[in-house]
Amino acid sequence: MARLYEHFAAGHWDEAEAGARQRLAHWPEEIPTRLVLALALSARRRPDEALPHFEWLASVQPEEPAHWVNLGHCLCELDRAVDALAPLERAERLGARDEAFLLAMVRSLLAHQRVASARPLAEALVRRAPDDPEVVLLYVRTLLANEEPELAAEAMAAFSGRPLDPEAALEAGHLLLEIGLYEDALARFRQAAAATPEQVEARLGIASALERLNRVDEAVAVFATVADVAEGEGRIAELALELDAQLAARRGEHGRAIAAYRRLCARSRDLAARGDLHLKLARSLAETGQAEEAIAEAGEGHRLKLARVRAAHADMPPGERLLAVLDEPVPPVGRFHDAGPVGAPPDPVFVVGFPRSGTTLLEQLLDAHEALASFDEQPFLHRLVTELERGGTPYPAALASLDRALAGRLRERYFTEVGRKLGGAGGRRAVDKNPLNLVRLPLVAALFPQAHVILALRHPCDVVLSCFMQNFRSPAFAVTFATLESTAAMYAKVMAHWQRNAVALGLPVHLLRYEALVADVAGEGRRLFDFLGLPWHDSLLAFTERARAKGAISTPSYAQVVQPVNRRAVGRWQAYRTAFESSGALRLLEPWIEAFGYEA
Repeated sequence: MARLYEHFAAGHWDEAEAGARQRLAHWPEEIPTRLVLALALSARRRPDEALPHFEWLASVQPEEPAHWVNLGHCLCELDRAVDALAPLERAERLGARDEAFLLAMVRSLLAHQRVASARPLAEALVRRAPDDPEVVLLYVRTLLANEEPELAAEAMAAFSGRPLDPEAALEAGHLLLEIGLYEDALARFRQAAAATPEQVEARLGIASALERLNRVDEAVAVFATVADVAEGEGRIAELALELDAQLAARRGEHGRAIAAYRRLCARSRDLAARGDLHLKLARSLAETGQAEEAIAEAGEGHRLKLARVRAAHADMPPGERLLAVLDEPVPPVGRFHDAGPVGAPPDPVFVVGFPRSGTTLLEQLLDAHEALASFDEQPFLHRLVTELERGGTPYPAALASLDRALAGRLRERYFTEVGRKLGGAGGRRAVDKNPLNLVRLPLVAALFPQAHVILALRHPCDVVLSCFMQNFRSPAFAVTFATLESTAAMYAKVMAHWQRNAVALGLPVHLLRYEALVADVAGEGRRLFDFLGLPWHDSLLAFTERARAKGAISTPSYAQVVQPVNRRAVGRWQAYRTAFESSGALRLLEPWIEAFGYEA
């Protein structure tokens, strides 16, 4: 028996298994030997063989919590995390709170969609084992299930460049893909594929990352090597089928995409995944002119996503109170012209607007100019608001406590984060494109008095329709974009807030209409760069080609902005007029259609 324990302690699983089987041939009910065999089989990734031994151990020693923990963990390894909850709850009643218990319990709670319950356990687990890849990756998975992609990205940053075993690298790739760090995801999938070239899942991951990086031809070529798995069953088949649908949609084969998305919607058990699938199905239906079906599928997608968000954030206020800051009066704002040190970077260009108003297209045009440097949407201003609120006063009233010293610290933090993101802009002026920074204009006016603001406008109905068809990661958007009417109501609220603040703050603002830009890029571009005091040159007309070369664009319009400028999306809402009228959305938007000079 001592030799058996030595093999097990040294990680010699083959020897431990062989020795245990030899002893059990003589003493089949020897509990320590049965436990060594079960653990050795589990360590060798043979949970199907380990399961009956763990079940036997739990039956003969039902008061031993470790047996129930092991049984729960084994069920998780067999993709039966739902079934693992009962034995894990039994272990908890018996006092289990070790790392193995927490690891299995978080997995099972996530499988049951009990994401709010899983989060504190995942936090406790990562505090105990902050350097364990399995623990950190599960913590990140929990954050994503709780719709907290920013915290997930921060947690993943600790593993940047760190060597991982193939299985952990594969999981890291999926998480990075979900967060939106596509280059990092590609590297992790390639690491997994290099270690195990026959690994189908790794190649699917590579193809998925390449598609998100707008390297579609490469993605198609990689997917072709494993496409046949989409006809099977199970998780890998679902990954392959979804990628097949995504690539079909990119090629304009929406009939194929629709069929695949319908199959996936019927098979997926995860609320968030199903919600996203219904929204993807809605967009392909829209491309084929099936307006009524598209609206119905988008509605179902938002219903599922909202259910997931409500489960994770039970204390989230209803939509009308979610962005109470929009109802606040314009605060008095001090201007700190000398807040930055000598030689500080120039104040940014802020591109704002309601989401899906053409801000990403506009950003790519600005980024093509040699004097400007943009970065994907970042919460830099939001973080400054959070820091400002630490004094206990909510924003925007907290601006009253802003003095020169605090303004300087906030500016310094902002430019430090910009510098990290851009890796040194070489003296270029930063372009901060985050549509809803328009609700933070008082902070912009206080900290960046030399800033220029560009408001992207688009027909309100086209904007609302496009938002309703998208799967935004923000929990707040899951609430506010739940229906066509609630999306229109939020548009009206946001633009009323914009109107009050823009007039009161007196910031230099340039209004650029999406419809005008796609109709005359050169003319609108010249007026835009005149506003910024920069020269126009015709090479800027190739900005979509430059965007394609950049690869990673982490917004829903990543596939559109690399296409040649076109007017296909102008007036798209007209096909959905019935839905706009029957839902009340058109009534809410009519004042803004008139105010911005559009036609209903």
